[in-house]
Amino acid sequence: MKTIEWKDWEIFCRVVEGAGFTRGAELAEVPKSSASAAVSRLETQLGVRLFERTTRRVRVTERGQQLYDRVAPLFTELREISAEALSVSEQVSGTLRISTPYEVGSLHLSPSLTRLLRLHPDLRVEVDVTWDQPDLIERGYDLAFVMTNTGLHDSSFASKRVVLIERGFFAAPSLIRARGLPRTPQDMDGWPTLGNAEDRRWEFLRDGKEVFSLQVDPRMRTQNAEIRLKAAMDGLGVARLSPRYVQEELDQGRLVRVLPGYTTSPLKVFVLMPARKLMPASVRVFLDVLEETLGRIDPRLSPPRV
Repeated sequence: MKTIEWKDWEIFCRVVEGAGFTRGAELAEVPKSSASAAVSRLETQLGVRLFERTTRRVRVTERGQQLYDRVAPLFTELREISAEALSVSEQVSGTLRISTPYEVGSLHLSPSLTRLLRLHPDLRVEVDVTWDQPDLIERGYDLAFVMTNTGLHDSSFASKRVVLIERGFFAAPSLIRARGLPRTPQDMDGWPTLGNAEDRRWEFLRDGKEVFSLQVDPRMRTQNAEIRLKAAMDGLGVARLSPRYVQEELDQGRLVRVLPGYTTSPLKVFVLMPARKLMPASVRVFLDVLEETLGRIDPRLSPPRV
């Protein structure tokens, strides 16, 4: 029986996924010429054409797509088996790459990251600050924390909600003096507001139930809570922020909580990772550390519900 060149099959799968030999070779981490040769050998061995090639594009044939659909899951399972075998005895080292919004990183992740690095001195961590939901594969992140008013965008990544961030309404004493202290949410109609990119209305809740919805057109929009905080302290408008985030300003009298008898919808924080059953040791131990501060995180992770 002729020896099966499994590397050729794997390269074939990468070329399909990359929609061409250039990107496919990058995914397979081989030269483009090697990728082309591997596919040619496989076509000769099988006696079928796997790709239609023109000077402008490469397109997988119907038979090629059928073979890919059957073979690709097998390579995925093999990689998972290999990762599982390595993770059992793998020393926690290398670099863990994380993306997170600033507020989540500063308020919720910093203690966990400090503990993680103390427990595993050979591990390095890179933290990028972003408010967007990144493509983990394209950007090379192991984990991404996403903060949203509603739910996640449709995603092929595994996800788990890890924390809810309480929010309230805050303004500078100077703005309160100029406008008068509001007694009801309706009293805030016409007030200047400071919001994020998604803010179109602010919900006012009592006992978890919405009792009023205020239409807002913020005079400043930014995902950066620090900028909204400083603008609120300067009297430029009311900001919807986390009480924990503004505690120092409240203690020093630079901000006042407006309508403290009401709450508003919390921010939901999700952790995303590439959709796979198994995970590197560095990710696993970080999730274990997070459990100590943020509550239970299911290590299997669940698909997003939008």
